[in-house]
Amino acid sequence: MASKYSDFATYLEHVDQETFRIAEDYVVPDRDLWSVLEECLAQVDVDQIEDHAANFLMSYGADDWSDSGHHDYEYEMEQICSAISKDLRRNFADWVRQIEIQASPAFPVRCIDPNASFLNFNYTPTLQRLYDVADNRVLHIHGSASDVAADIILGHGWDRRASDLRSRFTNEGTDVRVAGGFQLIDDLLAETFKPTKDILARNKTFFEGLKTVTEVFVLGHSLAPVDGMYFHAVLDQVHPDTQWTVSYYKDENATRSAAEDIGIAGSRLRLRPLNAL
Repeated sequence: MASKYSDFATYLEHVDQETFRIAEDYVVPDRDLWSVLEECLAQVDVDQIEDHAANFLMSYGADDWSDSGHHDYEYEMEQICSAISKDLRRNFADWVRQIEIQASPAFPVRCIDPNASFLNFNYTPTLQRLYDVADNRVLHIHGSASDVAADIILGHGWDRRASDLRSRFTNEGTDVRVAGGFQLIDDLLAETFKPTKDILARNKTFFEGLKTVTEVFVLGHSLAPVDGMYFHAVLDQVHPDTQWTVSYYKDENATRSAAEDIGIAGSRLRLRPLNAL
């Protein structure tokens, strides 16, 4: 399936070149970084956004000043912030909903038990269509592509502190246009933040229902820190002696380190290539 973030980059470049350009200028400056798009959203180059907008911050005392230019700075800032916080995610949701699922898997994952419970980070109904898993056994934690009304969640996991806010630089002497720009930056980072705590609270029943689980398979997830809170929630609820089998793609040691960072004991951890499961 063409479901990698790099596939999304190709799609975005085709359907919305302006948003793609802004994303590459301020979010993913290297094409290879599309593979960690969510992490990149936590590191938006706000300094570069402000530097670009500063070209439109004309002094009130300039000879060619006119009132029509009063909002130019904030307008440029808003165009960039809106493309990242709204247009990028809208296109992402559209892309997720058009991903084609094969009629049958070329290399089926043999360990999938239709009677298990599934915490699914994949937006598509692959489990239901290819492995005959019932909808009520799958929690699409970040939204389901099959549900046209679902909020498709894409974002970073950096929970900002008050000291991180750009608007903390605002004081009585701050140019009102610059203050407006600070607020736009703060809003951008807030809107691209993945509200993991709220999502966990809304799905409390699912996680509390894991107390009798004694075997966990992690299939095709890198255990990236952006989703760390979900894995901690699973670890807190399942039986203490649960055996964890975690798939890895290329780097077994990196996957082992990520699992240990979550708190999975090495004695209860097995690492396997996905095609071996």
